[in-house]
Amino acid sequence: MRQLAQLQQDFQRYLMGDSQAVDSHVLDNNWIVDDTKVGATKRLGIYHNAYRMRIIEALASPYSGLKKLLGPVQFHAIALEYLNRYPSTYPNLRWYGSKMADYLQTVLPHNLVATEMATFEWALAAAFDAPDVTVVTLQDLAEIPPAQWGELTFVFQPGLQLLALQTNAVPTWKALNDDEAPPQPDHQQHLHWLIWRQQMDANFRSLDNTEATLLAQACNGLSFGALCEKLFETVGEDATLQAAQYLAGWLETEMIADIHR
Repeated sequence: MRQLAQLQQDFQRYLMGDSQAVDSHVLDNNWIVDDTKVGATKRLGIYHNAYRMRIIEALASPYSGLKKLLGPVQFHAIALEYLNRYPSTYPNLRWYGSKMADYLQTVLPHNLVATEMATFEWALAAAFDAPDVTVVTLQDLAEIPPAQWGELTFVFQPGLQLLALQTNAVPTWKALNDDEAPPQPDHQQHLHWLIWRQQMDANFRSLDNTEATLLAQACNGLSFGALCEKLFETVGEDATLQAAQYLAGWLETEMIADIHR
């Protein structure tokens, strides 16, 4: 049993990139069949390469747009480098790849579209896989006495994310996803994007500065009354009406999981 445990440990280290572990234990102890047909080194190499191919395939799933943007050759090279930099520690491959955007900032510092596309795609995948929650409806809100609305705070679904992007990464992603020619890179977009899940679909839409600011404040726990006061600084006397319209939209699209009084 001790020998088996050592073999498993060394084999794992080898797959993760430490070939010296195999040279010093596995091959020297003849734990791998070595014959003229294949040979121990080649046998191990098959698993070594297959492991990396599986990881790269897993990365291509949430980053399908990034793969199209970079092309399969460059994406393969970057994914392989990413694996070497960040060996997988996840029992579920779905969550491997969370540092891709940070990594792209390092290896492709002048390709901000690629970095922001990775950020966007990972947020989409996270929204889709977020835990299921109940949602609050307009009818639920209507049952709360208006006199209590000022104190209401909102709990948003776990898949909701707000992104502030500087490029046209999202229109580029959409064009690539539709098999259309992407637009030229634009680093002057400065748009806010909302990502959330409605039923079984991950959704996204752009936000103007006013709604993005108000939604971020609501996510941070500001009460409806405080949100109206903040909005008053921007839109004046229409603040309460505008806040109510935003709130109705958030409820209709199933973004709110709970209301605290």
